[in-house]
Amino acid sequence: MRKLLFLVLPLLLITACQKAPEKKNTFRLNLVDDPVSLDPRVVRSLKDLTVVKQLFDGLMRLDGDGVPQPAIAEKVELSDDSKTYTFTLRETSWTNGDPVTASDFKYAWTKVLDPEFMTDYSHMLYPIKNARQIREGKMDLEQLGVTALDDRTLVVELESPTPYFLELLAFPTSFPVNRFVDEASSTWNSPPGTDFVSNGPFQLMHWNVGSSLELVKNEGYWDADSVQLDGISLSVIIDNNTESQLFDKNELDWLGQPVSANIATELIGKFNREGKLRSYPIAGTHWIKLNTDRPPFDDARMRRAFSYAVNRAEIITHILQGNQTIATGPVPPSMALGEEGYFVDGDTIKAKKLFEEALTDLGWDRGSFPKIVLNYAPFERDVKIAQLIQQQWQQAFGIPVRLEVTENQLYRRNVREGHYQAGLGSWIGDYNDPISFLDLFQYPNDVAQGSGMNDTRWHSKQYASLLDDSMAENDPERRRELLHQAEKILVDEMPLIPLYHYAFDYVKKDHIEGVVLLPTGTADFKNVRINTGSR
Repeated sequence: MRKLLFLVLPLLLITACQKAPEKKNTFRLNLVDDPVSLDPRVVRSLKDLTVVKQLFDGLMRLDGDGVPQPAIAEKVELSDDSKTYTFTLRETSWTNGDPVTASDFKYAWTKVLDPEFMTDYSHMLYPIKNARQIREGKMDLEQLGVTALDDRTLVVELESPTPYFLELLAFPTSFPVNRFVDEASSTWNSPPGTDFVSNGPFQLMHWNVGSSLELVKNEGYWDADSVQLDGISLSVIIDNNTESQLFDKNELDWLGQPVSANIATELIGKFNREGKLRSYPIAGTHWIKLNTDRPPFDDARMRRAFSYAVNRAEIITHILQGNQTIATGPVPPSMALGEEGYFVDGDTIKAKKLFEEALTDLGWDRGSFPKIVLNYAPFERDVKIAQLIQQQWQQAFGIPVRLEVTENQLYRRNVREGHYQAGLGSWIGDYNDPISFLDLFQYPNDVAQGSGMNDTRWHSKQYASLLDDSMAENDPERRRELLHQAEKILVDEMPLIPLYHYAFDYVKKDHIEGVVLLPTGTADFKNVRINTGSR
């Protein structure tokens, strides 16, 4: 017997030729740089994920509260043992006119799990039967627990009941791609975008690298009647001051997160005084990754010492000046596993004691101590945060700390490849569950085995085992306790130094309404409305 979870009445499909959007009904935003890709299977950054969510639709789509609602799935049924989902798809089409079928979903998911396919997000599909074994090369692709019964019926078998599975289906990794287009061209998702095919509320009209992306309303979208915008115009400007000037000149409708960089620090106070600054909490954490393969951070005592020496309250008060909160663990407050913090912020007494103990045991003195280099990308806030942490570490330990700034794309590559010692970074949960933070560190940085995002190189068999046990645990309280134990291990081993939990700041024009800001840090512009009379 199957339980009916969702049933949505079909809407009339409309198809029409696309044209450039009228500027008066176009939402104008800025990206800090070009998307790395517009392929939903490989996108990683917050801005890229946000752009892709406007271009594609999955089986589910998150509402304003972050709750998954039916999108391409017209009907959702769940078996009595909560291990088999049956999805009935809407009659809808790709922007080239091809029908969106159950086979498109199965094809896209199979590619994500192919050991030879480069993506950081294969783990998002691991709840599906045999998915992990396939990614690790231990099973054939044909053994994936996904069946396209016909063009409109998709059956998905899970390894075990997964309460957040529908949330995963609203994440781009689980979106479909047009099989025929993907097999015919490896560049369909690249600029200039003339061959781009999608199935979401908007479609790509043009991508001018280093300048702009133009999106237009997809008139063939299944829910086109709900889309009031003619298009979305995305400029590509990395300089905060230039972006702010365009906003002041009414050439941009939005300033700040989630698609652009943080608002310039000197403008935060100005917008606050004017009553224009808006802020909302995000399930995200800013931290320092430590390369546990390199001394001195191959020693857990040293890692804890450097963490305890950081005064997070100073970072929030003097640099961020917003609603961020102190982080003593990776999991944010919205999904916290414990009631209290794991350690005292800025505990320099404990930090110095640990440092001296480890220094003696390792046979070092301050003269022979490994040179400390803190790496970061050239974002204004990270520059200031790095400078403050440099001062705190030098004062606490009496050692020199060098700062090294690197262009963003190169910085990310260096960290990924292990060419760093300590580096600023962050994570925002892909879905509303602690596992979305904890599983980042379950495996070594191995795309084939794990998420491919454990840049710290840290690994604990006990930690990995606890996460495995939590995946198979049906009792919510027992599962929560397993995850809590895992987080305690992570904080004790300290392969990363948590700094603060996110709150995103932004300013918008009064004529913009209907932007959905999701707890996972992305945004949905599907239902944006523009009051043209006040523009």
